[in-house]
Amino acid sequence: MDIKLYKLKVKKGKEKVAKEWLAFLKENTDQGSQLLKNEKAYLEAYFCAKESGTMYVYMFFAAEDVDYSNKTAKKSKSPLDEKHFAYMKECINLLAGDIMDCLFYMDNLEDLKT
Repeated sequence: MDIKLYKLKVKKGKEKVAKEWLAFLKENTDQGSQLLKNEKAYLEAYFCAKESGTMYVYMFFAAEDVDYSNKTAKKSKSPLDEKHFAYMKECINLLAGDIMDCLFYMDNLEDLKT
């Protein structure tokens, strides 16, 4: 499993747009979950934090292959993906932030099946 943690810096003055983006994703979780299947992704989770007066969105992403998932999503013609990327372009400073690789993980996922 390939796991990444994205730290996305919200552009100053675009905090409201970022909140709209996250609300949009939350309202469309069923459709989003279907898209994750096409991307061979297992989990996408979002978090917000304010650090030194700046808003950040953190995205935890687990997939079979994150690069494959990202390429598949970017090529998608899904209206959900298109709106998702439009929101990101409007409110996220894509030159700032960070992408962190997972050093290791522990799980107890077999208990989810019971």
